[in-house]
This record gives sequence, structure tokens and C-alpha cells, in this order.
Amino acid sequence: MRKRIWIWGLVAVSVFMVSLTFQEKTLKAENLSPKEIAKRVDNRDDGETSTSELTMILVDRNKNERIRKMKSFRKSFGKDTKSISFFLSPADVKNTAFMSYEWDDENKEDDNWLYLPALRKVKRIASGNKKDSFMGSDFSYVDMNGPEIEDWDYKFVKESEKVNGHDCWVIEAVPKASRRKRVIDETGYLKRVSWIRKDNFMAVRGKTWVKKGKKIKFFEALDIEKISGIWTAKKLEMTTTKKNRLEHKTILLFDKITYNEGLKDDMFNTQRMERGL
Repeated sequence: MRKRIWIWGLVAVSVFMVSLTFQEKTLKAENLSPKEIAKRVDNRDDGETSTSELTMILVDRNKNERIRKMKSFRKSFGKDTKSISFFLSPADVKNTAFMSYEWDDENKEDDNWLYLPALRKVKRIASGNKKDSFMGSDFSYVDMNGPEIEDWDYKFVKESEKVNGHDCWVIEAVPKASRRKRVIDETGYLKRVSWIRKDNFMAVRGKTWVKKGKKIKFFEALDIEKISGIWTAKKLEMTTTKKNRLEHKTILLFDKITYNEGLKDDMFNTQRMERGL
């Protein structure tokens, strides 16, 4: 399961602040470990189903932009999650589809497929390729699915730091010594630091050290609000830098987001990838 803020009138604000104060006291009383917090992030409520329209903006080092439009669908199957996305434009990527099965079983590797209409072929993405860029963006296939919790060791960098006015935990994750080579080979990542909001367990900022090219990726979740009771980031940014200079940036803008409206199981198979929307 993967991840998603709004305040209404003065009365609602008062209720929210009372609730938040109680929740923060509860969290302190729980004395959560960094790993337990990471699990809470992974298990946040994101609805039984969701649909959304996306705009992907690709920005190069000279600040030139390319824009792509997508539509995405996700559904929970018990503790497992399946998702599928279709590119709508421009013409060179239209009808390309990406599908992912995220398995709750840590011993079962997540599955990813890419359909390329020019080849009329569905390609299964091997574990060794999951560190590759997703459709030329700064998000890798690993970023799209999220890391496997049990592959990493966690520790606090700071137990409290403000991000956009919200109190956050700052947590560092490094590959477990016993799994280090495999995890780095599969993800391409040496270390990750995440800023996790204490009120809703959302990862709102991140910094990732990339082995290849000694690059650093910066993540940010913005325009956060509650939609149908579910915390949702309507804007995601991933920026790749090298020696403190911009290499590339990807902005994802989410629109027309709906939750729990029902999706058929047959939306999530390779035949649907080939058939398209």
C-alpha cells in the first residue's frame, strides 16, 4: 500500500487542532521506532481504489520542458496492490502503459510491466532494471513502487524538524549489511533520508544518494489535502543533481482524483495494457 491535506472553516480548524494535539501525544506515548514509522508510512490508508489524471513535466538542465499526460488506476487486492497507467499524449508515447503488482509478502518480488505500442509488446521489467528511469523521468521503477521495508536499516537523524510548518521525523535508511549488494544493485541507492509528517505519516521530503554517477535525488510532496478522507499529495517533484547542479527534474501534477469508486479486476492485466483505455 502506498501513500497522500486540507482545512475547512474555523470550527473545523479547532476540531482538527484538538485532534492533532491528542494524536501527537499518543504518538509520543507509543515511542515509535524509525522502522515502525516507515511501516506506518507504507501502510497508510490510500483507499480500496483510486483513479487520477496526471501531468508529467520533464525539465532538463537548461530548463526546457516536455509535457506528458497520463491516466492511472489502482486497486487493493487484500494486502496486495495492483496499478496501471496509460499515457495519453504526446503522440510519441501515446498508448504506452505501465502496470505494477505490489505484493505484501516481503519474500515475493514486486512485478512490473511496460507496454510499448510501437513494438506491440508487453515487456516485463527484470529486477536488475528497476533502478532505471521510468519513461525518461527522475522517478525510477523502484520509486514508483516504493522500497521494500525489510531491506533497510533505519535510524533517527532528528526526532523533530519543521517542513512547511508541519512537525516531522527525519529518518535515515541504509541497506541492511546482509542484503547490501543486492539492494544497491536493484535500487541503485546507497542511502535515503526521509522527512515524515507526524500528523499523517506522509513522506513530504526526501534525499537519496545514487551510486551511479554519484548523483543525489531530492523528493518533495506538495499541495497536500484530504480528498474523500484520504491524505493526498497533488504535486510530486523529483530533482536529480550532480555536484550541486541540476541534471534533470520531474514534476507530477495529479487531477480529478477519486477514491473508493470501484474498479473491475480485469483492468489490471497485460491484455488491458495492449487494449488501452
